[in-house]
Amino acid sequence: MSSLAIKLFLLYTIHIMCRRWIVKKTITVLLVVAFTFILCSCSSTNKVLENLAVTTAPIQTISITFPEGLTAPEYGQLLEENGVCSQADFLEAVNNPSPDLTCIPEIGNADERPFLLEGYLFPDTYEFERSASPQIVLKTMLTNFNRHITEDMRSRAAVLGYTIDEILRIASVIQEEATSPEMKKVSSVLHNRLNTKNGKLECDVTVFYLEKYVKPYVEDVSVYSEKYNAYKCIGLPAGPITNVGVEAIEAALYPADTDYYFFLTDEDGGFHYAVTWSEHSANVKKYCK
Repeated sequence: MSSLAIKLFLLYTIHIMCRRWIVKKTITVLLVVAFTFILCSCSSTNKVLENLAVTTAPIQTISITFPEGLTAPEYGQLLEENGVCSQADFLEAVNNPSPDLTCIPEIGNADERPFLLEGYLFPDTYEFERSASPQIVLKTMLTNFNRHITEDMRSRAAVLGYTIDEILRIASVIQEEATSPEMKKVSSVLHNRLNTKNGKLECDVTVFYLEKYVKPYVEDVSVYSEKYNAYKCIGLPAGPITNVGVEAIEAALYPADTDYYFFLTDEDGGFHYAVTWSEHSANVKKYCK
């Protein structure tokens, strides 16, 4: 069958279908004109058939949940496992976000952080396209973070004498050290310690962060040790040690009113607080066997 015959057959078929469906005459004319344009613009019969077969492939997306308390490397691992982007590419974006991203927070000590935007990757369930750009992933998370940080939070941080970035650092230690019911008491211990002359938090979770989540991804972990190890650095670590949810942020902003300077957890997960070193030592003997 010639190319012309195929064209005529297709046009005739459309006309018959339109009559059977009792489509208004004007619609029939439009369909015929549109289809004639497609046929006439094609160079061959095969091209006509290719055009008829073309369909738009559905966009493949994946839903990923990032719970509170995951680090940037763990985010990257989840993204890689789900076919969004590689961990390496994601961490590269975390440390070198595109200047086009208007939602990037201002961080004054970028050179002291192994993962620049650690703490700003808001925990949530996200829907991403497979093989999405790491910068798009980053923009989505940062935009979500900004939606959850309210003006009331910023105002409260200022009342306490902290920036939101510093509150995130406190909240990240709380997230790693405390269960939900204990967050505000643990927060009170941290705030009380920060207000002493010594100013050291002395929290094991900062050392754990360096060893497990920083050391495998940097050439020399000692560069960050003095800035993050809470047994060495005075005051807050140089950056958040994990990505936190609203609950930990609220605990950092509104600590319980206590005189506690020490706490520990027993083998059953119970928390025990103390005001003095001697009280804490007694708790250690009693609960840490």
